[in-house]
Amino acid sequence: MLTEKVYQKNSWYCGSSSSSFDGGNRETISAMESKISYLNAELSSLADREKKREEREMKREKENAAANEAENKGNDGSTQKGDENDKSDKGSKGDEE
Repeated sequence: MLTEKVYQKNSWYCGSSSSSFDGGNRETISAMESKISYLNAELSSLADREKKREEREMKREKENAAANEAENKGNDGSTQKGDENDKSDKGSKGDEE
């Protein structure tokens, strides 16, 4: 008779409602639902933080690339001036010979 009563309690549970259990189980399910809601909110905020972090990284990489490109252009100009000076030095050495 006792197992029959337990079976009747469990047979009502379909997994979608907490109203099918007695008080103790209802509290447990309510607590689980609260935890699920909390974890879903945390997961959502985590995804937002991750997206913002990736955006900051991409922005930083673009800024670094732009700075490196500007630095390389600056170095190219000074290298060309140095090459011109080298050519003029070579020409003056040839003139001396």
